[in-house]
Amino acid sequence: MAGGAVPGRRRSAGSPWGPWLYWRAAVGATLLVGLATALAVLLEPEPAKIAMTILNFVAEVAAAVACFGSTRRAAAGDRRWRVLIGTFAAALAGATLATVVSLLKGDSATSLAPPESLTLVAFYGLALAGLLCLPTRPIDGRATRERVGPSRWHAIIVLDSALIVGSVFLLEWGTSLEAVVRARAPALGLLLLALVQQVTALILVATVLMIATFRRPRSPTTLTLLGSGLLAFALMGSIFVYRTAHGSYDISAWALFPCVVSMLLITLAALAPSIPAGPDDRTVPGSRAMWMHAALPYAALTVIGLLILIKLAAGGPLDRVQAYGAVSLLVLALVRQMITMAENTQLLAEIREREGQLRYQAFHDPLTGLANRALFSRRLRQAMAAVPGPGRDSAAVDRQVAVLFVDLDHFKRVNDAFGHAAGDELLKISAARLRAGTRTTDTVARLGGDEFAVILDSAGPDRPVRVAERLTAALQAPCELAGQTYVPHASLGVVALDPTARQTSPDALLHQADLAMYAAKREHAGSLVVYQPGL
Repeated sequence: MAGGAVPGRRRSAGSPWGPWLYWRAAVGATLLVGLATALAVLLEPEPAKIAMTILNFVAEVAAAVACFGSTRRAAAGDRRWRVLIGTFAAALAGATLATVVSLLKGDSATSLAPPESLTLVAFYGLALAGLLCLPTRPIDGRATRERVGPSRWHAIIVLDSALIVGSVFLLEWGTSLEAVVRARAPALGLLLLALVQQVTALILVATVLMIATFRRPRSPTTLTLLGSGLLAFALMGSIFVYRTAHGSYDISAWALFPCVVSMLLITLAALAPSIPAGPDDRTVPGSRAMWMHAALPYAALTVIGLLILIKLAAGGPLDRVQAYGAVSLLVLALVRQMITMAENTQLLAEIREREGQLRYQAFHDPLTGLANRALFSRRLRQAMAAVPGPGRDSAAVDRQVAVLFVDLDHFKRVNDAFGHAAGDELLKISAARLRAGTRTTDTVARLGGDEFAVILDSAGPDRPVRVAERLTAALQAPCELAGQTYVPHASLGVVALDPTARQTSPDALLHQADLAMYAAKREHAGSLVVYQPGL
């Protein structure tokens, strides 16, 4: 096995070092959370804030080391998210280190200074990118080929999350946040940055929930730990936003507690051992889950739209946040709908392509590509129905329909002497010669085994018997099988349709051609016999 893997065991999609390191890290994380709780309870506010910031820095360094350290030996699909989340944790550690130095110097640290807030928004982008790179597949288990590409489902997840988040935010603004802002009157720049951070945090939360609900992760343990860690980090951002809305800009020890927990969960996610689900493990989604996936973003948007309409109907004006927010949500919904239309168009094209493939497979022989017995019977019935019968003007249409039955002689000997691959090759050669020697109006079919049949549908001087004679000579030309020259032989029988015989059916006509073929086989191998009633 490549890479020294043990046969019968699948490589872990989580920790490359095994479960022992994960469990030790879990014990260490539990002790660190207990220490953070004790420090926040027992110490005075200022020392507790310094201690919690230092613990936060330790947890962020541990998360970065775990992500980067496991990248090299992780599976190929697990490396990208580790690099992004590791960069996210390392960037946080750098910002926290600067905060630790500032606190140790005796300076005060505020929760949402403008540069720090913009940095946190960039951190959310790294976390979101890492989350989207986590290996997942559709909930129905189509792992070999998805109907939409990775970039498209990433866009769908982000757009759905943005629609839900924007709707929730407008609802939150109209019910409580607007009143708090007007009553407390915080600094406008800090408030705007806080709102941007709140929106990005909510998008991260919605993305975690939608991936957990509508995608199937390759490692459920990793998604659970990583998603929980990112949710805890988003919770910290929400705490800062509400503190800012109430006019409080100082960082407290308890406000940093979710960040410590989030970094420890991310560390465990990078070290978690898990056996990925096999490609045959499929979960078929129910209709309720599919409808929920399709309607959830638009349901939230509908609620906000109804609230805005009710407010306008009551004569209340819309502020800028509500107006611009509603327009932005409508644009996002339009983009989402365009992606859905493109996806449905691609799905319809694939369905039509598959229908064409199934139709072709249902009426053609898979080895030679010729028509099979079902298509042969259908076309023979159509050809016989088009021939003028008694009482009809047959002078206008000079048309003859005949059936040629072909059987390769000594075919079993070819399989025994050269092998079945050579026998299949002889069938392909014979099929190609029959196809090359007939016209576009004729139908060549493989009925089964080494038996072929041809519908000779002609009008003009090239009569069916003359075509049959050419095919007889073409079939018995020398060919090369398994590196040796082989001269095939075939017995052929041909019968022409008699328009005056009302009782003639397609099966009867094929049976007559079969009788002529057996007469040719009895008479001499490699000959052609025209059916006569005496047979």
